[in-house]
Amino acid sequence: MKRVTLSLLTLAAALSAGFFLTGCEQVKPYLETVKNALDRETDEEAAARKPLAESEIPPPPAPVKMEPAINKEARVSVLGYHDFTDGSSTNDMILNIEDFREQMQAIKEAQLPVISMRQFLDWKQAKADIPAECVLITIDDGWKATRTLAMDVLKEFGYPYTVFLYKNYIGVGGRSLTHEEIRELAANGATLASHSLSHQNMSRRGGRTDDDYDAWLRLELEESHRFLEETFGDTGAILKVFAFPYGIYSNRALELAREFGYEACFTVNGKKTTWDADDMEIGRYVIHGTTLANFDPALDFGGGSVTSAGRRLLADSTTESGEEQPPLVTVRPPANSVLGNRLPLIEVDLSRLNGVDPASLILRVTGFGRVPHRFDAATGLVSYQIPQRLRLESCGVQLTFRHAGSTDPEVIGWTFQIKQIADYLSSDATAPGENAPLPPEIDGTDNNSTTAAPDSRAADATPSI
Repeated sequence: MKRVTLSLLTLAAALSAGFFLTGCEQVKPYLETVKNALDRETDEEAAARKPLAESEIPPPPAPVKMEPAINKEARVSVLGYHDFTDGSSTNDMILNIEDFREQMQAIKEAQLPVISMRQFLDWKQAKADIPAECVLITIDDGWKATRTLAMDVLKEFGYPYTVFLYKNYIGVGGRSLTHEEIRELAANGATLASHSLSHQNMSRRGGRTDDDYDAWLRLELEESHRFLEETFGDTGAILKVFAFPYGIYSNRALELAREFGYEACFTVNGKKTTWDADDMEIGRYVIHGTTLANFDPALDFGGGSVTSAGRRLLADSTTESGEEQPPLVTVRPPANSVLGNRLPLIEVDLSRLNGVDPASLILRVTGFGRVPHRFDAATGLVSYQIPQRLRLESCGVQLTFRHAGSTDPEVIGWTFQIKQIADYLSSDATAPGENAPLPPEIDGTDNNSTTAAPDSRAADATPSI
């Protein structure tokens, strides 16, 4: 600014003086004066033009850290399995593999996402969000059928799972997992975690003094994890979580587990896990092999949970002649899809069902509860426009209704995911009434995705919790 002001003043002065002179030759000196004035710069201007030294360059502003939105109302159903067979068994801890496959299929048809142990822990530690209703799969002890039977079924469905191992039943022959088989599990979707050294009741003192009891508990809790780290740590599959043998523990065991730094400890108390549940007493539904008990309650999330008939309505089917049939009920956004839209339109197409009772329709959406839907009897379409931008990364929808031929209300449910960054990067990503997919440059997700004495259980010992 100084240079411009000075130059203009100099120019004005020179021109004024030039008007009093006659002849071109006399004007030239003044034009020279003007040119020189414009080319000159002050010391301040020269210093301003000089590049700053590296030490003088101010640091860039610190990036703004955006805390993840955590759904503290989400619930997790933790399933606990033990051993498997391709035949029959009267032992309730052994499950026929076809029953296991049917249960995995039921989870899929219920549109319940299966999360990994790491995802579960990150949610509990407020590091990342999870779907509003989801499942965590665990398998105890280290039976060989975990590798020979269960692993292939879990791979078929693409479900992550955690295997709780106890040291004294690893590589001892018979029906126990070998070290190599455990490595195969780790390479095929399994997280490895501790189930103690000897699989004994951790509340039983056995005549030990307080000091001896403490020392024994520490051995069971700490050395079991260290063994896994030393033996399988290179797989990258070890997490610091623990499952109490038989689901039995003492207050002192809880204290020492927390002191040692376990991120979570698991029991066999069947209940849904909430965000504020004690990390050292996470409940599990232990699935029984002979009666298949606990599985249905595990998938029942209350408040009109998804029914078996409801799951079938959302699933593809096949006629007796082998012809593929689309689902009787379709939904938008599709189950497990990933959107770049925080204001999606919810739609349920019931047009292929007869006699839908409009008065029976109840629509619920995560974060909003029961919502005022619209129903077009002519098209069979139930719809609801999300009124404000969703803040969670997962949204669950549940519809209860009656129709001709159903004696009880049908309940269907599904979830979809939202990448919120799309809304911040593109003003066009979110538009009411649209179900916009992720822009290609943002999309990184598949939108189509959808527990004995120390050595008494070596070879053919009876499995236990």
